[in-house]
Amino acid sequence: MKTAHDQGRLVLLQNLDPEYTSGEVQDIISCAFEENCTARMVQHTATSSPHSGQAFVIFKSREAVDRVVKKLDDECLMLPNQRRHTPEAYSVCRPLVVCTGVFPHFSEKRATFIGHLAIDKARRQVQREMKEAVSTSHYSQNNTIEYEMAMAWWLLQSKSDKWWEKLYEQQGKELKKLMGALKSK
Repeated sequence: MKTAHDQGRLVLLQNLDPEYTSGEVQDIISCAFEENCTARMVQHTATSSPHSGQAFVIFKSREAVDRVVKKLDDECLMLPNQRRHTPEAYSVCRPLVVCTGVFPHFSEKRATFIGHLAIDKARRQVQREMKEAVSTSHYSQNNTIEYEMAMAWWLLQSKSDKWWEKLYEQQGKELKKLMGALKSK
Protein backbone atom coordinates (compact mmCIF):
# COMPACT_ATOMS: atom_id res chain seq x y z
CA MET A 1 0.00 0.00 0.00
CA LYS A 2 2.87 2.37 0.72
CA THR A 3 4.19 1.98 -2.83
CA ALA A 4 0.74 2.59 -4.29
CA HIS A 5 0.33 5.63 -2.04
CA ASP A 6 3.66 7.05 -3.18
CA GLN A 7 2.72 6.47 -6.83
CA GLY A 8 -0.72 8.08 -6.41
CA ARG A 9 -2.63 4.86 -7.11
CA LEU A 10 -4.28 4.60 -3.67
CA VAL A 11 -7.73 6.00 -2.87
CA LEU A 12 -9.97 5.76 0.16
CA LEU A 13 -13.61 4.90 -0.44
CA GLN A 14 -15.95 6.08 2.29
CA ASN A 15 -19.62 5.74 3.15
CA LEU A 16 -19.67 2.04 2.31
CA ASP A 17 -21.92 -0.46 4.00
CA PRO A 18 -19.80 -1.82 6.87
CA GLU A 19 -20.85 -5.35 5.96
CA TYR A 20 -19.13 -5.20 2.56
CA THR A 21 -16.10 -7.40 2.01
CA SER A 22 -12.99 -6.48 0.05
CA GLY A 23 -14.12 -8.70 -2.82
CA GLU A 24 -17.48 -6.95 -3.01
CA VAL A 25 -15.78 -3.54 -3.15
CA GLN A 26 -13.61 -4.80 -6.01
CA ASP A 27 -16.75 -6.00 -7.81
CA ILE A 28 -18.43 -2.60 -7.33
CA ILE A 29 -15.43 -0.80 -8.84
CA SER A 30 -15.23 -3.30 -11.69
CA CYS A 31 -18.94 -3.02 -12.56
CA ALA A 32 -19.36 0.72 -12.05
CA PHE A 33 -16.09 2.00 -13.52
CA GLU A 34 -14.76 -0.94 -15.55
CA GLU A 35 -11.41 -0.73 -13.75
CA ASN A 36 -9.43 -3.55 -12.17
CA CYS A 37 -8.26 -2.90 -8.64
CA THR A 38 -7.36 -4.41 -5.30
CA ALA A 39 -9.47 -3.41 -2.31
CA ARG A 40 -9.01 -3.78 1.40
CA MET A 41 -11.68 -2.94 3.94
CA VAL A 42 -10.53 -0.76 6.83
CA GLN A 43 -11.10 -2.27 10.26
CA HIS A 44 -13.40 -0.39 12.58
CA THR A 45 -11.84 1.40 15.51
CA ALA A 46 -13.31 2.73 18.71
CA THR A 47 -13.73 6.16 17.11
CA SER A 48 -15.07 5.10 13.70
CA SER A 49 -18.76 5.04 12.90
CA PRO A 50 -20.34 1.57 13.03
CA HIS A 51 -22.80 2.68 10.32
CA SER A 52 -20.27 3.56 7.64
CA GLY A 53 -17.40 1.53 6.26
CA GLN A 54 -14.19 2.48 4.50
CA ALA A 55 -11.92 0.70 2.07
CA PHE A 56 -8.51 1.38 0.58
CA VAL A 57 -8.46 0.70 -3.15
CA ILE A 58 -5.29 0.28 -5.19
CA PHE A 59 -5.68 0.87 -8.90
CA LYS A 60 -3.36 -0.38 -11.64
CA SER A 61 -2.38 3.12 -12.77
CA ARG A 62 -2.57 6.77 -11.81
CA GLU A 63 -4.73 7.38 -14.90
CA ALA A 64 -7.32 4.89 -13.61
CA VAL A 65 -7.48 6.83 -10.34
CA ASP A 66 -8.00 10.07 -12.25
CA ARG A 67 -10.81 8.54 -14.35
CA VAL A 68 -12.65 7.17 -11.29
CA VAL A 69 -12.30 10.40 -9.31
CA LYS A 70 -13.46 12.49 -12.27
CA LYS A 71 -16.46 10.25 -12.84
CA LEU A 72 -17.43 10.44 -9.16
CA ASP A 73 -16.98 14.22 -9.19
CA ASP A 74 -19.22 14.55 -12.25
CA GLU A 75 -21.78 11.93 -11.24
CA CYS A 76 -22.90 10.17 -8.06
CA LEU A 77 -22.73 6.44 -7.42
CA MET A 78 -25.47 5.33 -5.03
CA LEU A 79 -24.96 2.02 -3.25
CA PRO A 80 -27.64 -0.01 -1.49
CA ASN A 81 -27.65 0.21 2.28
CA GLN A 82 -27.37 -3.56 2.69
CA ARG A 83 -25.66 -6.36 0.83
CA ARG A 84 -28.93 -8.18 0.36
CA HIS A 85 -30.61 -7.14 -2.86
CA THR A 86 -34.11 -6.72 -1.52
CA PRO A 87 -36.56 -3.87 -2.18
CA GLU A 88 -36.03 -2.43 1.32
CA ALA A 89 -32.26 -2.43 0.78
CA TYR A 90 -32.66 -0.08 -2.18
CA SER A 91 -35.10 2.19 -0.36
CA VAL A 92 -32.21 3.85 1.48
CA CYS A 93 -29.10 4.32 -0.65
CA ARG A 94 -25.79 5.89 0.27
CA PRO A 95 -23.51 7.86 -2.06
CA LEU A 96 -19.99 6.56 -2.54
CA VAL A 97 -17.34 9.07 -1.43
CA VAL A 98 -13.76 8.91 -2.71
CA CYS A 99 -10.73 10.56 -1.11
CA THR A 100 -7.33 10.98 -2.72
CA GLY A 101 -4.20 12.72 -1.62
CA VAL A 102 -1.98 12.23 1.38
CA PHE A 103 -3.02 9.56 3.84
CA PRO A 104 -1.26 8.86 7.12
CA HIS A 105 2.09 7.34 6.30
CA PHE A 106 2.21 3.60 6.45
CA SER A 107 4.85 2.82 9.04
CA GLU A 108 7.53 0.26 8.35
CA LYS A 109 7.30 -1.15 11.85
CA ARG A 110 3.87 -2.42 12.79
CA ALA A 111 2.64 -3.37 16.20
CA THR A 112 2.02 -7.06 16.71
CA PHE A 113 -1.19 -6.35 18.60
CA ILE A 114 -3.86 -4.00 17.29
CA GLY A 115 -3.96 -0.85 19.38
CA HIS A 116 -0.48 -1.37 20.82
CA LEU A 117 2.37 0.91 19.83
CA ALA A 118 5.88 -0.32 19.15
CA ILE A 119 8.54 1.61 21.09
CA ASP A 120 12.08 0.83 20.12
CA LYS A 121 14.76 -0.02 22.65
CA ALA A 122 16.88 3.08 21.97
CA ARG A 123 14.00 5.39 22.82
CA ARG A 124 13.44 3.63 26.15
CA GLN A 125 17.18 3.93 26.89
CA VAL A 126 17.10 7.69 26.23
CA GLN A 127 14.07 8.08 28.49
CA ARG A 128 15.82 6.13 31.25
CA GLU A 129 18.93 8.32 30.91
CA MET A 130 16.78 11.45 31.09
CA LYS A 131 15.22 10.23 34.34
CA GLU A 132 18.63 9.44 35.83
CA ALA A 133 20.25 12.72 34.75
CA VAL A 134 21.91 14.74 37.48
CA SER A 135 20.97 18.37 37.87
CA THR A 136 23.85 20.72 37.08
CA SER A 137 24.49 24.42 37.38
CA HIS A 138 23.60 26.69 34.48
CA TYR A 139 26.89 28.57 34.86
CA SER A 140 30.02 27.19 33.29
CA GLN A 141 32.39 25.52 35.71
CA ASN A 142 36.12 25.04 35.32
CA ASN A 143 35.79 21.28 34.89
CA THR A 144 33.66 21.44 31.74
CA ILE A 145 34.48 21.75 28.07
CA GLU A 146 32.27 24.82 27.84
CA TYR A 147 34.48 26.59 30.36
CA GLU A 148 37.64 25.71 28.43
CA MET A 149 36.07 26.86 25.17
CA ALA A 150 34.87 30.09 26.78
CA MET A 151 38.34 30.82 28.16
CA ALA A 152 39.94 30.16 24.75
CA TRP A 153 37.39 32.42 23.09
CA TRP A 154 37.94 35.15 25.70
CA LEU A 155 41.71 34.99 25.11
CA LEU A 156 41.28 35.25 21.32
CA GLN A 157 38.75 38.05 21.72
CA SER A 158 41.10 40.08 23.92
CA LYS A 159 43.94 39.59 21.40
CA SER A 160 41.61 40.68 18.61
CA ASP A 161 40.57 43.75 20.59
CA LYS A 162 44.26 44.70 21.02
CA TRP A 163 44.93 44.24 17.28
CA TRP A 164 41.99 46.46 16.36
CA GLU A 165 43.06 49.04 18.93
CA LYS A 166 46.59 49.14 17.49
CA LEU A 167 45.22 49.28 13.93
CA TYR A 168 42.91 52.20 14.76
CA GLU A 169 45.75 53.98 16.57
CA GLN A 170 48.05 53.52 13.58
CA GLN A 171 45.34 54.72 11.17
CA GLY A 172 44.78 57.76 13.39
CA LYS A 173 48.48 58.65 13.26
CA GLU A 174 48.54 58.24 9.47
CA LEU A 175 45.45 60.43 9.09
CA LYS A 176 47.07 63.16 11.23
CA LYS A 177 50.17 63.04 9.02
CA LEU A 178 48.04 63.29 5.86
CA MET A 179 46.00 66.17 7.27
CA GLY A 180 49.20 67.96 8.29
CA ALA A 181 50.65 67.44 4.81
CA LEU A 182 47.47 68.79 3.17
CA LYS A 183 47.43 71.89 5.41
CA SER A 184 51.04 72.71 4.63
CA LYS A 185 50.38 72.68 0.88
